[in-house]
Amino acid sequence: MIQEYCRLRVSSLLRIALPVSYVDEVVQLQPQDISPIPGVDPCLLGLTNRQGSLLWVLHLEKFLGIQPNPLSKPIIAIAMRAQMPDGGMRRLACVVMALEEIVMLDSQKLLPLPNKLPPRAKALLSGLVKLDNNTYGILNVPEVFRLLNPDVSEAIAELVDISTA
Repeated sequence: MIQEYCRLRVSSLLRIALPVSYVDEVVQLQPQDISPIPGVDPCLLGLTNRQGSLLWVLHLEKFLGIQPNPLSKPIIAIAMRAQMPDGGMRRLACVVMALEEIVMLDSQKLLPLPNKLPPRAKALLSGLVKLDNNTYGILNVPEVFRLLNPDVSEAIAELVDISTA
């Protein structure tokens, strides 16, 4: 299926593409705009206030299992949104190094993932595509939200089990 993807540079070595349908907005933050929350996964830098709503900020490079580079100033993030199985909408800002462009891709023609990728990256990427002499991993946005919200997924699974019993 052909759809629009947003090309992003996560680090000097990592480029990803994500379906535009998940993109909410581009966010520019200063480090002091992010309030760290003790006890959460270190990939989550903390919360920021966006137009009166709290938004988690995810260090995408670290989340993918890749040694992170220091954060730039200002921090560029792409805010994503996804419908959850419980019917709620979740939002998340993923830190990136740079935004590139919007491209049309056929999701049926993706290349397979190499075995040498870190396990987390393999779980979060649905394939690869070569564009302009660069390789892009296709980010599996629902899987990102599922891994960050396991309690929601487990609660839905339990409800399904109860209703079918």
